Amino acid sequence: MTMPRKTSALRRPTRAAAEVVELRPQSVPSVDKAIAIVRLLNGRGAAGASLSDVSASLSITRSHCYNILRTLTQSGWVLYEPGDRLYRLGPALAADTTAALVSHPPLPVLRAASDRLADALGLPCTVCEAIADGSFLVVHTAHYPDPSVYMAPVGYRFPPTAAAQFKARLAWLGPAQQAAALGAWKPVRHTRTTIVEREAMARDLAASRARGYAASRGEFVDGFVTLALPIFDRAGEVAMIFSCAARADGFERREAQVARALAGCAQEIHVAIDGRPPVDFPRA
Repeated sequence: MTMPRKTSALRRPTRAAAEVVELRPQSVPSVDKAIAIVRLLNGRGAAGASLSDVSASLSITRSHCYNILRTLTQSGWVLYEPGDRLYRLGPALAADTTAALVSHPPLPVLRAASDRLADALGLPCTVCEAIADGSFLVVHTAHYPDPSVYMAPVGYRFPPTAAAQFKARLAWLGPAQQAAALGAWKPVRHTRTTIVEREAMARDLAASRARGYAASRGEFVDGFVTLALPIFDRAGEVAMIFSCAARADGFERREAQVARALAGCAQEIHVAIDGRPPVDFPRA
């Protein structure tokens, strides 16, 4: 989603809500050593490693190495065999890392795909994370050098009523989920074309699913069209919203091309992250 430079529709987020803080590169020695121990044990597999072996291999003092291994053991990431006095990786590590992968689709995949799409179409593209409070957090923008367009910065939160993102989030939900979401919806009229009636929005969501993409035609910012699709995680939940935006003038003749490219990009992302979209989700 993009904004014209002179519009007042986009306001910078408050410091508390959406400021992006860039931390200076730092490392915590104990954490670095814990990571090194996990990697060493991963390389040893079922054979495991003794305290002396780990300490000598990583040049960590025996007492410090023991304290780190004890902490990892308490968390379940490492198992200790008293008889052989060996340490091995535990099942909790695999469970925790798998849960993280399911919950957070790899951003590098989405960034690369959106950059390629923006270059191919000559249009700005945005990736937003679907936040639990209904808002949409910008996690990547594929820049496009159009002086009349202002890109929503990384860290900006679109409100729950941002039309393209809202429609993409709801259009492929099951009937009960969609009805519940519409029941909790609090519409805001951003422009004269914003849909604010529930029945009209329900019809628009059905049309979005039927044609294979959600569209906002000046409903959030006058003069701009945004096409959007959701990205599903391994659990089949909407995790991200992927969108392309353009000025409305003359966009009709390009809409089908952009929609096909958007669907192809979404399909590529789902394959890469093992996403599980509904069976009727658009394919290239």
